[in-house]
Amino acid sequence: MSFSSLGERVSMGVKAKVLYSRLLTEADYIAILDSENVAHALERLKSTAYGEFLASLSGESHRHEIEAVVRATLIRHAEEFMPHLGAPRDKLFKAWFSLYEAENLKSIFRNIMSGRTSKDDLRRRLYPITATKISFEKVLIAKNFAAVIEALSGTRFYKVLAQPLHSLSSGEEHSLFPVEMALDSFVEATIFKALRRFEPAERDSLLPIFGPRVDLHNLYALYRAMVFYDLTPEETLNRLLPVRYRISVSDLRESVRFKSPGELISFIKERFPVYSGLFDGVTSGGEAQLILERNFKRYLYMQAHRVFIAGTPDFHTAMSYFILRSFEIADITKMVESVRYGYDRRKAAAYLVAPVFSGGEPEWRY
Repeated sequence: MSFSSLGERVSMGVKAKVLYSRLLTEADYIAILDSENVAHALERLKSTAYGEFLASLSGESHRHEIEAVVRATLIRHAEEFMPHLGAPRDKLFKAWFSLYEAENLKSIFRNIMSGRTSKDDLRRRLYPITATKISFEKVLIAKNFAAVIEALSGTRFYKVLAQPLHSLSSGEEHSLFPVEMALDSFVEATIFKALRRFEPAERDSLLPIFGPRVDLHNLYALYRAMVFYDLTPEETLNRLLPVRYRISVSDLRESVRFKSPGELISFIKERFPVYSGLFDGVTSGGEAQLILERNFKRYLYMQAHRVFIAGTPDFHTAMSYFILRSFEIADITKMVESVRYGYDRRKAAAYLVAPVFSGGEPEWRY
């Protein structure tokens, strides 16, 4: 390891520590949740580190405008990090960043699938990514999936999306599932491929962040396939990611043979006790799915937090910060939405990812 490489890692870690200190506090969360309306929530957000970015918005601003500005801060900070990265950290960081490219593409594909012709509202909601070879504007104005394929030519996503998009364009496929699965599989596989480039010690510091993502994605897919869809074992296996962490191929093949969610959950608890608490009280139904999704996200948040505080500032510190920040932004979106529609704030707090205490009892358990 060269001194320049070590300096790069420490510099990123120190900068991430500074940015972490600007994340919302528990008091900020409670204040935003207690807002009387969206304008009030905006004022409270302006009193945080997001204030400098929200300064141009007024009390008349729509909640989607607030959410767009908040999301843009994550992309801005990530793009500021990119020019200072050398191998192999640049590959991993860009692989992680491609998650947001994929999210933009999914949003556009859903818009096309729905038959909506208006693009302005969607354009405002996309992540404002500049460090990309994708022209999201070209993809956005595509009138059909055949035009989307052409707009993606020359990008990293062209090869993986050409076939499923062609199936949609030709009418052979009528669901976005194969396209979205192709995106997820490509991004997660790219992240794992990038991890292999690291020396063992540094890779071991990063795997606790990215490994459980793969396991929990696959467990969630198994649960949904069993509860909401009537799929064969082979069809269920095809919905899983092509990379593995703790849960092996043989484990997954055994899992798809169970006949009920209870059997699946019992198997997971016995075979993978590290994930057992995530399924406590979860069986079936719409609310159970929301609880499970929240539990999975909380687990990943806690993993990122453990990695963030581990050791001296380093590259793992920066990566974990960005994951924590992405969850915070998702929570802000939920809080502003709860304020806008007058949801029960106590219940809303229970579905947030970050720790919020309600009535003296901690909702944070994982």
